[in-house]
Amino acid sequence: MWIFFRFISEIYLKNFFIIFLSLIGFYCGIDLLLNFKDLPQSVNLQLLYTVFLACSAVPYILPLSIVFAFILSLISMIRTNEFVSFYALGISKNLVVIFPFLWALFFCCIYIGLNFTSFAYANDYKKNILKNGVLNKQGGEIFLKFNNDFVYISKINNGQNSVQNIKIFDLNNSTLNSFVEAKTASFKDGNWILKDGNLTTLPKEYILGAKGLDVQEFKELSALEGFKPKIIESVASNSNYSILDAWESLKLFKDQNISIETLKINLYKLIFMPFFAPFLMLIMYYYFPVISRFFNLAFVAFVAFIVTLLSWGLLFLFSRLSENGVIISEIGIVLPIVLLGFFSLMKFYKNR
Repeated sequence: MWIFFRFISEIYLKNFFIIFLSLIGFYCGIDLLLNFKDLPQSVNLQLLYTVFLACSAVPYILPLSIVFAFILSLISMIRTNEFVSFYALGISKNLVVIFPFLWALFFCCIYIGLNFTSFAYANDYKKNILKNGVLNKQGGEIFLKFNNDFVYISKINNGQNSVQNIKIFDLNNSTLNSFVEAKTASFKDGNWILKDGNLTTLPKEYILGAKGLDVQEFKELSALEGFKPKIIESVASNSNYSILDAWESLKLFKDQNISIETLKINLYKLIFMPFFAPFLMLIMYYYFPVISRFFNLAFVAFVAFIVTLLSWGLLFLFSRLSENGVIISEIGIVLPIVLLGFFSLMKFYKNR
């Protein structure tokens, strides 16, 4: 069994890495040819742009590479009669596909794991370098609601966990109780530390001759517990989300009665869409011929590539329709993957 695992894995992994790296190189080459004149003069930024460009291409290239590598591996084994030899040795049909399928799941899990990190923001970094000549840009003005507070921020220092000119308005039943102004604020230990500002408290009752506004200056003040910088940055610049930040934003916006449809779509795309590749790979396997004598393998490979591209394009179309609100995200993104998974497992158990 170990020899068979090494044999089938070597064929599949060799084709996978050749196709994956080739497509990454092709994607980066075309993009650099189109945008090289707009890149900053700094060599460091140009190298960073290339790295982030390659990372931003992974969501599109990885699923195609997984399926294309499997198609080429099957065609190669059928042409050399290795495929039918496995059956002659008593190896079941499911056992032939199980190791490439597990490798495909492994690559998908790695991709999902990377989306818990800053890898998910590679596209944002790439755009910042191309448009602004810097890795992190400063966000513009933003006005947000957090619990009973309304927060106005003049400038966001993306990637530095700090903001400039922040104002926090504390409201209760549409009544302004107090507001805070600060020149700068930085996020530390789950709280925003406001510096060099003042706290203005309004009277509960407005009575002639009574005490009016109470203004207190401060050097430091803690506020907005749990309001993470990445949530502010993503809302301000309409940028991508990592899985962790999307989940935290989802819980936060749900509590604030803010629409969470965009966040759900981001989460579904990061978690469910990668599994399109292994499920489609498993389905296509059972329709491949065992021997090449009665089939034109070039035509079979061509049909398999076309089916893969059409399936991936259709899934991408459904995701775009979900983003535009034409269909709900559960139908546009989750349901196709679930149906693919159900049909692939049905074919697997049927051929036991």
